[in-house]
Amino acid sequence: MNIEKELRIMHACEMGAVGVYRGHKCVARYFFRKNLAELDNMRFHEKDHAAIFSSLLKERNARLCLGHQLFFWGGLIYGVAVGFMGLRAIGTSTYTIERIVDEEFDIALPKFYREKTISDKIRAVQLEEQEHRDSGLELAGEQYFLSGFVETIAKTGAYTAKFLASSL
Repeated sequence: MNIEKELRIMHACEMGAVGVYRGHKCVARYFFRKNLAELDNMRFHEKDHAAIFSSLLKERNARLCLGHQLFFWGGLIYGVAVGFMGLRAIGTSTYTIERIVDEEFDIALPKFYREKTISDKIRAVQLEEQEHRDSGLELAGEQYFLSGFVETIAKTGAYTAKFLASSL
């Protein structure tokens, strides 16, 4: 297993998440003001997560994913588009993506068994991602007419980002 590659993927995907929450915030500022602080808090967490993985890569003298800023811009466009579908769409997207992130961290953590510092940081990030997942579920509420569509594009986007990050 290439630890640097795993960290690059995590960093790039966190950059995408920063963009997603920034996009949600842009829309929420006008349409969902009461949820603005919650969405902005999640965005700050994602920025911290990206910084953690960037720092871990720098400590190992490893490069960032090529084009890592493109993950932010892709996330931003996606986040705005989902935001215009409504608050429940934001919740569905958040829940879906963060559920995938949680599962991916569960898969990745055993690979870092010899890297206690990295494992501890990933676990701390994972706890915040689980909070986001739960917040997303709460925002989504019960199933609605766009649930399946939003879930499908969220899954497609998340797995596409992971694939691209692993290739770059």
